[in-house]
Amino acid sequence: MLRIFQRNMVMQAAIILAVWVALWIGPLLTPTPMEAGDHPALLYGLLCNWLSGVLRLAVVLAMLLSLGEGIWLNLLLANAGLTPQNSLLPTLLFVVATGVGATTLNPALLATAAAIGSLGQLMLHGTLLTIPPSRICGATVLIGLATLFYLPAVALVLTYLLVAANYRLYGWRDWALMILGFLAPYVPIVVVLFLDDGLQPWWQHFVAGLGALEPQAAPMQWFQLMAALLLAIVLVWSIVHVNMHRNEHPVVWRSNASSVMLFAIGSLGASLYSPLSGSSLALFAIPFSFCCTLLLLGNTSSNTWHNKRRREWIYDIILVLVIVAAFVC
Repeated sequence: MLRIFQRNMVMQAAIILAVWVALWIGPLLTPTPMEAGDHPALLYGLLCNWLSGVLRLAVVLAMLLSLGEGIWLNLLLANAGLTPQNSLLPTLLFVVATGVGATTLNPALLATAAAIGSLGQLMLHGTLLTIPPSRICGATVLIGLATLFYLPAVALVLTYLLVAANYRLYGWRDWALMILGFLAPYVPIVVVLFLDDGLQPWWQHFVAGLGALEPQAAPMQWFQLMAALLLAIVLVWSIVHVNMHRNEHPVVWRSNASSVMLFAIGSLGASLYSPLSGSSLALFAIPFSFCCTLLLLGNTSSNTWHNKRRREWIYDIILVLVIVAAFVC
């Protein structure tokens, strides 16, 4: 199966579409209401109110976001030279990861779109070993926008700070751009709320939301728990695997790979704000898609693919188990 994701683009697209439809066909046939709008996340609240009477449309939007974000991330990784140009495996893995526990449109899936945009701003190209000021601001603007759909996405600031340390963005101008960029999406909202006398209650909810940590797992059946553990093991294994082989690549590749993997830190921080469930873990789809692609295809170095061809069937089984685990969860 993995050989297909090295060669045949038509078959790759067919497999992705089949898995995508299979993951979402149940929610599409029997749509459920969206999660209640989080008061500090005003943009999600507005979207939730708008879609409250059209449940199937919310599912369709979630499906399109899952596939569209997967293609976007695939292009971003391929253009940065992190994954093979001829492989759509990152798209498949992203669709699988965001399809875990899929029911309808959720705030984490919306925030993931902004997170991918932020990752794009942090990618290095050519021989540059840092990013220009405009992209510093752009990255944090998108993180701020993500929090307006999903407040726990504020933890992605941790990812940015770690990436900034890797890029040596220590100057006061860098810090000023980071703060101003993050606050930029809030400026029009604060102005509107101030004029409407709603600023104080919103601010109280916002501060309370930042401190509302709920590090616990959602109720699961034993087979769902086993499937979730499998996905977690594959994620950790793939991150460790890529990190072990980072030094086999040029400096720019290593920096870009670190930027992607560091999204796991922000995603972990975001997961502490709500009970762990499939829909709340969409942000993990970014590092999962990248690291698992390199693990399964053996592209961490130029020589490993030929060495692993004898064991290819093992990685085929792992990919199948990952897809099955997404259905079980």
